[in-house]
Order: sequence, then C-alpha cells, then structure tokens
Amino acid sequence: MLIDLGIFVAVGLICWFSGWRMIYHYSDGLVWAGVAAIVFGIFSLIGGWRGRTSFPYQYGRSAGEEDILERTRRDLKDTGQSYAFLVLMAVVGIVSIALGTLIQTVFR
Repeated sequence: MLIDLGIFVAVGLICWFSGWRMIYHYSDGLVWAGVAAIVFGIFSLIGGWRGRTSFPYQYGRSAGEEDILERTRRDLKDTGQSYAFLVLMAVVGIVSIALGTLIQTVFR
C-alpha cells in the first residue's frame, strides 16, 4: 500500500533527522506511527458522526428540496465512507505496528 510506504519513509526521515539512527528507534517510530494512524481513523469517524447529527446541520438540510429517501441515502453513503476510512487507517496502523514489532523481535 502506498500509505504504508509513505509512513515507512516518513518515519525513517524523521528518525534520521532527529538523530535516532538505531534500528530499534526506527521500529519504535513505526509502532507510534501505526497507533497514530488508528487514532486518526477513529477521530475521523467521531468527527463525521458529530457533524452529521448536530441540530443546525439537520435543520439546514431539511430546508432543501430533497425528499427524506434521498437524504437518508446520502447519510448512509457518508457513514459508509467514514467507516471505510476507519478500516483503511486500521489496516495501515496494524501493518506499521506489526512491522515495528517484527523489527524489534528480530533485531534484539
């Protein structure tokens, strides 16, 4: 996955410029990046849910010409996209954490 590759390179650059040049430091960085990706996915889900369920948003949407069926379809599509992003970030985070743990296990 390109996102994982980007995380691996970014963590490597951050570790290099921070002076953390041991493989153990790199693996710690990968674990922290994986945790951050998972948390980012969870926060995106919570933020989307809070935005769609607020009273001003719902009141503003009722002023349009869409019927209730179209609004419900759009809500379901938005919810599905939020969960899809959460799943993507969870997979990215798990891969990063697994690689960081594998590096720590192998290079002890």
